[in-house]
Parts: sequence; structure tokens; C-alpha cells
Amino acid sequence: MKTFVFFLLIISGMSLAADNCPNSQIDLLILGDSQTGAAWGRSYYGNFLQQCLDSKSFIIYGRGGTQPIHWLNNSGMDKIDTIVRDPDENQKNIGHANLPLCQKRLKEMMVSHQPKKVLAFFGDNLYHLNDQQIEKQFIAMIKVIKEQDIESKDCFIMTPTYEMSVLQRRNVAYKDLAAIQRMNRVIRNSVGDECQILDGLELLKNSPLLLSTNLLKRVQGEGMSGCLGAAGNDNIHLCGQAAQDLAKTVCQIFK
Repeated sequence: MKTFVFFLLIISGMSLAADNCPNSQIDLLILGDSQTGAAWGRSYYGNFLQQCLDSKSFIIYGRGGTQPIHWLNNSGMDKIDTIVRDPDENQKNIGHANLPLCQKRLKEMMVSHQPKKVLAFFGDNLYHLNDQQIEKQFIAMIKVIKEQDIESKDCFIMTPTYEMSVLQRRNVAYKDLAAIQRMNRVIRNSVGDECQILDGLELLKNSPLLLSTNLLKRVQGEGMSGCLGAAGNDNIHLCGQAAQDLAKTVCQIFK
């Protein structure tokens, strides 16, 4: 009897997981790391992106600390909570336990959502890798996207942008302008003409928040939180006004 009950629980869990796979077409699928969706984020790029997208149907998945490989075939970051956002302004932390593949692996996600367009934003967790390692990940990610018949004009890869200014000290020593430029160059070369490149440096090069030191001024907008205080030394995550400006710039592309 115990074995039978255990079996039923497994089947029930699988059924609940399957219910989270919509199997219906959407306009835009967005995928990213903590910049796009972090359980601790309050005024990050992903928070504002959800607010300004005009697309009638989109879904945003973000998981902190991830690289492209973690959405492909590497379970190393599966214990990090995933944040999901949609046009109804639902923002949900779906956790990490018992997630169906359509919420944690790109191939199954593509099959489930059948997106017309795809936007992926990665790079800030790959600076410690060499060019060949980075290239391998992006080529693999593009391959999965293209296998679902997404044309080059509908595939968008966004690259890292400038650092945030800090109050006292930078807490991510390996991110600086030279490192960002290297990352963006490698990603661009990896993607080739398979997808459209949204260069993070180009997107914010005319920002009024960009200081002469190539840092983005830390401004916590009215009604915002999470850009000062404990976050004051975070030079890698865009927050506050800078995050909102980046989101609005990206939203204009998808109007």
C-alpha cells in the first residue's frame, strides 16, 4: 500500500508540473540571469521590463547566477529560485523544487510557449571563462533556438552593459569596461548572423546617468527600493533609474 501511495504522489506531482506548461503560442519569450529575474531584486532591469513591454503576450524567466548552459543541460543552478513575469503584471517566485522542464530548460520552454520571438540576456556570470568556453555556450543556446524555427530577425541576444557606481567599494572585481568589451565581442562573434545583437554598451552609451568614469550613476527613483543601503556596493546589477532606462530602451525595440 505504501508503495502504491508513493507512486500516486509521484504521478500527481508530474501532473501538477505538466499543468504549468501552457502549450500555446506567445509573442515573446525572455530568458536571463539575475538582471532579468532575481528573488532579491526590487528595482532591477527585469522588474521594469515587465512594466514597459507592449507585447500582448510574453513570458519572462530569470534565475540568478545562471549562464546559458544552465538553461540547456546543466543542473548546477537548479536550486536557485526562478522568477516568472507576464503581461498581467504577475510576478511570481516559482521556487526551484519540482519545476517542469518547460520552466527550467530552454528546449522544452520553446516547445511549450511556441514563441514568435526570443530575447536572451546573459554574460555577467561568464567573465571568469575564456573566449572558447563562452563561445561554446552561446553557440549551443542559439542552436536550440534555431531548432524551433525562429528566424534571425526574431532572435535577440543582449550583452552586458556598464557597471553601476558604488558607494564605497566594487563587490565584483572582475567586471570593468575592458572585461565587458571582451564579453560583448565574444558573444557577437559566437552569434554571428544567426540572431540580432543588442549591445548593452550601445544601448546606454547616451544615458544621462553615464559618468565620465564609464559607470552608471546610482539613482534610486521615487517609489523604488533596492538600489541603496545593502546594495550600495553592488557594481554588477543595474538598479533604480539605470535599470529602468535600460528596460525602456529594450521595450522600444519590441514595440
